[in-house]
Amino acid sequence: MKKVLSILCVICLAAALVACGSSDKEYNVSDVLAALDAANPLSDGRALTEDEVNLSMNISSDLYEEFAGTISNDATTGALNVVFKAVDGKASDIANALSTYQANQVSVLEPYAPENAAILEDATVQTKGNYVMVVFGASADVYPAVDTAIADTFK
Repeated sequence: MKKVLSILCVICLAAALVACGSSDKEYNVSDVLAALDAANPLSDGRALTEDEVNLSMNISSDLYEEFAGTISNDATTGALNVVFKAVDGKASDIANALSTYQANQVSVLEPYAPENAAILEDATVQTKGNYVMVVFGASADVYPAVDTAIADTFK
């Protein structure tokens, strides 16, 4: 009987250790943003503010734990790099809001800068666990480098 109890205790302990080891890896949003900024350098870039995230992107602070972003001051490009660490279960809400923001930016740029609108249309919202990123390229040729930067960062 003692052997059976000992074996059950060992099995329970092993299961508990496996469960602890499967937690999602944590990333520093500033480090992720640095990788995005290197892949998509923005001319005259500045830090994205919480007000811009809330008002322009329609992403309220209850959806994320933290974010970091860079946006170009050149309004004709709409270029930006942004990463969010979502609250558990909220990554898809952020991704949906970013997709809507992307569509809105494309429609704003289309009448007077159709070539820049086309570049924004090629952008993709990417989710890695609780992290959600979007890059609006300063040019169309940055997107492969952005995909590589994201893949390398989230290894």
